Amino acid sequence: MNMLDYIDWRGDLTFEQDGFNEVDNLVFSELAYTDMRDIVPEDGSRALTVAQVYGEYKAAGIDQSLMMNDPLPVLEKAAQSPRFKDITVKWYVDKIDTEQHLQFAAVTFIISDKLAYVAFRGTDNTIVGWREDFNISFLSETPGQTEAVAYVNRIAKLTDCKLIVGGHSKGGNFAVYACAFCDKDISEKRVIKIYTNDGPGFMNEVAESENYLSILSKTIKISPDSSPVGLFFLSKAERKVIKSDSKGFMQHNPYKWHVLGAEFESADARTDPFINMTISSWLNTMTDSNKKILVDYIFDSLEASGVTSFNELADNKWNSFNSIFKALTKIDPNDKTDIASSIKKLIASGKDVVISEKQKNAEIKKAEKNKVDNEKQE
Repeated sequence: MNMLDYIDWRGDLTFEQDGFNEVDNLVFSELAYTDMRDIVPEDGSRALTVAQVYGEYKAAGIDQSLMMNDPLPVLEKAAQSPRFKDITVKWYVDKIDTEQHLQFAAVTFIISDKLAYVAFRGTDNTIVGWREDFNISFLSETPGQTEAVAYVNRIAKLTDCKLIVGGHSKGGNFAVYACAFCDKDISEKRVIKIYTNDGPGFMNEVAESENYLSILSKTIKISPDSSPVGLFFLSKAERKVIKSDSKGFMQHNPYKWHVLGAEFESADARTDPFINMTISSWLNTMTDSNKKILVDYIFDSLEASGVTSFNELADNKWNSFNSIFKALTKIDPNDKTDIASSIKKLIASGKDVVISEKQKNAEIKKAEKNKVDNEKQE
């Protein structure tokens, strides 16, 4: 059973009948991937239910099928479920700024007059979004994290509800960071739980800070048994290890996570060989300065090639990788010695991700074609 099956199974019970649980957290985190820019206003002047958001989303013909996590299956199920359909959706924010290396989106779900879920979107398929992910390894605060802190402070002023804060992937990182560095009165009295769903951790400076340590008792870190994403960077939160239908990087897909009743199915912790080979050698042995050099060279070259998303990278992978290689030849000789081996490993890993995404997109197109063919036969 996955979270879609969970909505079918538990969806007939409202939150008044059966309280909030960890799978509900993942549902809201996935709904945050929905493009609501022309549906839910940032200023809160128009409040819609989940069912109304779905109706307008479908009517607008918004296509997010090529996003890392297509939110439509969850949105469609939730919109037809008594548990989720009447929940109010407000204060949607969506910002992308290539100059600031910022990809940020957040939305708030009013579960009742006493409880709200603040959801931060994870990484989308934009190059700038992935660049910010890597920037987390050497910046004590990224622009997206700054936005997340401001968002929690703002929402706390706009509602009297207790707050559950969470997100998937980078959204989980934003959730934890926002609660650690928001106003103390909010983190101590208003925030009751923080969920990071396979979200990366932080550089040492943040993970050792008093602010971060003060919210650990409220933080719930959920990640599949061999997913490397949730193990990026340093996290001191207790990790709940769960089962997934996939392996390695593909475990990051929340649709593959095993659900057992109203919780995720636990698994034994395992370390993927990819982590030992790449994460340890790259993140743990490189200085912050060298991390910045490497990230800047790779992403500057990608942006210079005209690629703006990983979909475009997959379609033009050889031209894009040629741009990267050309840029890398310009690295200062003094830097090359320290990062040469890391470059090779990162490029190899990046290539695997591109191939996986191509396969995923091919499967989506094949499924759509089969659906059309079956409808014609009927």
